[in-house]
Amino acid sequence: MFGYNGNTDADILFNSFLNNYLRIFYTSFPPHEITERSNNNSWITPGIRISCTCKRCLYLLTRDGDDVTLKNYYKQYCKTLTSVIKEVKRYMYNNRIINSTNKMKTTWNIVKSETNRLKGPTNTTINNYQNSPEAFNKYFLSITENIIHDIGCKKQKRLQH
Repeated sequence: MFGYNGNTDADILFNSFLNNYLRIFYTSFPPHEITERSNNNSWITPGIRISCTCKRCLYLLTRDGDDVTLKNYYKQYCKTLTSVIKEVKRYMYNNRIINSTNKMKTTWNIVKSETNRLKGPTNTTINNYQNSPEAFNKYFLSITENIIHDIGCKKQKRLQH
């Protein structure tokens, strides 16, 4: 089955086994097409990144603590950060519309990107083997069950004849 053919060389036997194993593996787990969302986050500045990490730290402090003033500060910080992000996005989109030659098309592209409906060359084919250990285990467990079932069917046929 694995190309034994009377060979005793370990390298030839291993390569034959590996070739058969990989052939079975790649036929059992074909590549899947995964769509990736394009990250159009050109509006994120280093200051916004720092503020987001600070907000995360504040969240962790307020989650575990009972300090009311810290929770109020966190809420105010979130409101301020949200308003800053909205203004930066508005500024970026306004500049994009002003500098475009086809303002209507640019406006619709902005609307589509904000609603995650932008179609374009963002689809890529990626080999997704994240679930392959479970599928691999299920495949080989089903082989033993099929063999046991076939043996039982053969015994019943022999008993009937």
